[in-house]
Amino acid sequence: MRILSLVAFGLVCALASVGGYETEVEDEVQRNTAMSANMNNYIDVVMIQVGPWMNTHLVPMALPDVVEGFEHRPILITYHGELALTNGVFHTIHSVGRNGNAMMHYDRQLLRVAVGANIRQLGFTYDYSAHIMDLGPTGFVDVDVATMTFTSEFIIDLTDFYIWMQDFRLTNMGNLNIRFRGNILVDWMANIFVNIITTVFRNTITNVVSNGIHDFIQATLDEMNGRLRGRAMTEQEAAVLIENLKKMLTN
Repeated sequence: MRILSLVAFGLVCALASVGGYETEVEDEVQRNTAMSANMNNYIDVVMIQVGPWMNTHLVPMALPDVVEGFEHRPILITYHGELALTNGVFHTIHSVGRNGNAMMHYDRQLLRVAVGANIRQLGFTYDYSAHIMDLGPTGFVDVDVATMTFTSEFIIDLTDFYIWMQDFRLTNMGNLNIRFRGNILVDWMANIFVNIITTVFRNTITNVVSNGIHDFIQATLDEMNGRLRGRAMTEQEAAVLIENLKKMLTN
């Protein structure tokens, strides 16, 4: 089972099994007291495993070809050209860490988990070719993105243990480091290429990567729901869950 299934299943089952206590189960379940808890320590442990898992199952990811026009006017004449980026690959994720507080909220048999994540040091490669007058440099370019920050929210229905993704959004992209290989470019051309590539990544590639991660997580949730179907929590487990949530809130 993939790591996200372990995260979701372990989150509920660990809370529902840590420590013993005596309580009136029916009273606790019927009250359905809404409560929230900070999950930072738990999520920090989980995030250590997410980076290697994504490197194994998500990347490499193919990226779309892009052609962008440009112009250069050194003195009196304006030169027009285009830069083509082809054979793009998203190939590396260095690590994944929590961003902000990870919160869990329980209300009426629904467990809502909200967590933000920083995906750090993403690596991309593209072949490039340019056409302008008699110049036609080609080569490849390495692009490192310092970080992509996402916010997400998941809901677990404890009546049938169904899990769904309520929200997933890219909220920020960090600085780009761009390195050209295979050709020595004149300064003005390198500057134009850097500007084009920066724009392409901020306007196009981040959406492709964000959608790819979203689809990947959704596919994982679909697999999890298939595996966990029918694993509803008993009243005893629900009552234990409530009690342990209370303990988290008071610690």
